[in-house]
Amino acid sequence: MPYPYFSKAEARAYLAALSVSRSAGEEPPLLPETHLNSEGETVDWEATAEDLKVELENLMTSIGETGKNSGSEFETPASPVVHRLLPEHPALADPEFWIWLAVSFGQDIVQWRYGSIGNHSNFGIGGAGENLFYRLWLRGEIGHTPGSEDEYRLARYGDIDFWRSHIFRQSYGDARIFARAFLEFQFPVKRNGKARLKQAEVRVLAKHLKRARSNLLFEVMSAERATRFLETEWQRLESE
Repeated sequence: MPYPYFSKAEARAYLAALSVSRSAGEEPPLLPETHLNSEGETVDWEATAEDLKVELENLMTSIGETGKNSGSEFETPASPVVHRLLPEHPALADPEFWIWLAVSFGQDIVQWRYGSIGNHSNFGIGGAGENLFYRLWLRGEIGHTPGSEDEYRLARYGDIDFWRSHIFRQSYGDARIFARAFLEFQFPVKRNGKARLKQAEVRVLAKHLKRARSNLLFEVMSAERATRFLETEWQRLESE
């Protein structure tokens, strides 16, 4: 079946009306009209979204606290769940699909994670990369190593600030081989998930990489080239 999506404008209007209705103790507004895009193979998106909702709610129940107080405890295991349950499909490249998923099935999850639904960016209204479900999927996508003993080892490493500041906001979703090399550099297997560089050090390296990217195409680097580059650049920074 075609994949569903909500336009950003319709979702924004709906969420604004939902906030008003909740404050007033009134019935919630009807969801926006679901639009359909015919690209991609047939997927039962309603069933897939429901399965995803159930698994994430089970995870929320196991944590118990509000996600606002336990963000990493939720997002670390949630990202492999989202990546595993969603199929490879053109829908995943459409920000309005992610809006549909977050608004139709994810309202309770977003509210639990952030304490409210007031910040519409968590639904992808504004910057598409801020959508909670997209961020979880992208973390799983970048940290996924097919065929390894623990395919999501890299996705489990690093706190929310590391992923937001040094992966997502650097647009390393467009340079995923380099992003994986960066994760391997910072969280080598022999350290069992312990960070190699301290927080201040990784910030220095991240700023240096941002400057270097203006002259280099990280998107075309092989894994070997990215690994050598990271090691060389850090040694250079250490010696300064």
